Amino acid sequence: MKKTELSFWLLLWALALCAAAYPFLKPAPVEDIASLADWQMPSKLEALDAADQRKLLKRLAYPVAMPELLPVPDFEQYKDVVEKKKAFFDYLLPFIERENARLLHIRQQIIEVQQKLQQQELTVEEYAFIYSLYDEFKLDYPDVDTEGFRLLLSRVDAIPADLVLIQAAKESGWGSSRFALEAYNFFGQWCFKAGCGVVPQKRSAGKYHEVAVFPHVAAAINSYFYNLNTFYVYEDLRQLRAKRRAEGEVAGHHLVTGLSRYSERGLDYVKEIHTMLKANTKHIDS
Repeated sequence: MKKTELSFWLLLWALALCAAAYPFLKPAPVEDIASLADWQMPSKLEALDAADQRKLLKRLAYPVAMPELLPVPDFEQYKDVVEKKKAFFDYLLPFIERENARLLHIRQQIIEVQQKLQQQELTVEEYAFIYSLYDEFKLDYPDVDTEGFRLLLSRVDAIPADLVLIQAAKESGWGSSRFALEAYNFFGQWCFKAGCGVVPQKRSAGKYHEVAVFPHVAAAINSYFYNLNTFYVYEDLRQLRAKRRAEGEVAGHHLVTGLSRYSERGLDYVKEIHTMLKANTKHIDS
């Protein structure tokens, strides 16, 4: 056998071995439990034995690793508008995708538990899983039944990344606002305890809100998702999302009208977000 032929067959053999071994070489999915916020930790954990505790925590963990937590870039350094927008989207998008990955991971498990209940009784751990989600997503509901699953699935769902990015751009002035730079607050989120955040310079007399301060960008985005998925004023948004989910894919422009109560400007705010979405889709997708 010629040397070139031998090299060819050796290479072919090596490729075949790699192909056979690939399923075993792929990295295991990340189970990032440590970065769960306090309100994401399961409320029913103490009722379970050690094995079920580990299983429940695994269910609720982030399936992707935390992106690197970097300070807010100086977006004003960009003289080219397109480059500035791309830098802004690139900074926020990994954290948005991480929140959505967890929501979709949990959502799929809810559906699997729902399907199982149609055939057989659930385990103690599965009941603990559902009741912990009732607590996390602020559902005051007593039973694990068809209505409970419907209510839960209306809240445990992704928020389209394009909508999140455009709201962040609007509320933070493309990352240049005082609150984005000093408090990682990209969404104009308020808090209502004295000292909980930064007092707005133009706060009206008789108002007591402050602008929330976050330790990093991941916490700000986590709080935004929690707000839209649990607060009662966004019930319309969640209903729109559930309807679109039943019909197919959910995109940002499907949900814009559900933000009419995000701002005191109401429908004018909705129109502005919709206009910004249309104008910037090409930059988000590029």
